[in-house]
Amino acid sequence: MQLELSRTLTAVLLAALVAGAVATTGALAASAAETAENPQNVAYLNVAHASPDAPAVDVYVDNETALEDFAFGDVSDYLELDAGAHTVAITVADDRSAVVFEGNLTLERGTATTVAAAGEVSENGTTAFAPRVFPNDALTPDNDYAAVRVAHLSPDAPTVDVTAEDGDVVLAENVSFGNASAYVTVPAGDYEVEIRADTPNADGPVVATVDVSLDDEEAYTAWAVGYASPDDAPADTPFEVILTEDASVTVELP
Repeated sequence: MQLELSRTLTAVLLAALVAGAVATTGALAASAAETAENPQNVAYLNVAHASPDAPAVDVYVDNETALEDFAFGDVSDYLELDAGAHTVAITVADDRSAVVFEGNLTLERGTATTVAAAGEVSENGTTAFAPRVFPNDALTPDNDYAAVRVAHLSPDAPTVDVTAEDGDVVLAENVSFGNASAYVTVPAGDYEVEIRADTPNADGPVVATVDVSLDDEEAYTAWAVGYASPDDAPADTPFEVILTEDASVTVELP
């Protein structure tokens, strides 16, 4: 079975080949020549800032600057990296010595991954700050369909269900903080997405709604971020849902 990147990620790769890199430094991205020589030894990484009380940050990969002044709610484009082990560091913006997190991340070749900065940095926060890793492993949907999942990164929100069409379409069930649902395939189009209190039948009261537009043959993550009760939280960062377009894969059988 052969895996090929979808048109979404292919577009990212083509842009990288034209520009010479998708990262802010040449050290982060393979050059066009290197990619041509060894196209299978690459992986793709993007970053989401979902820590509602954290300041803007800088992100370093292998001691090279990847992202600067990256604020809450920001989601980066994909960075093209060599497959294998990498060191990732997150610091307060413009202060390399103020390290919020530093650790190792291994990327498998031909994969796309999102690392989300989640939790809280304040001393009176209730959820420890830690990056969360989410593989972007959706299969490319058929024509007229889209794939969508929900990632719960709101530190004071309870476990939720997510529906659309007044509850007729269940997008996710029993999603707790720090986790993401599996991708589900739905007809492409416009939806009002309903965030609900978790119940056995996914029919709990609606606590928030968001309008989204899903294009066909694309995959998405709906990031639930911010505070459900900002008045009682370390920062006045209200709850919101951010929709991002993900890479997906196409399976070609021999």
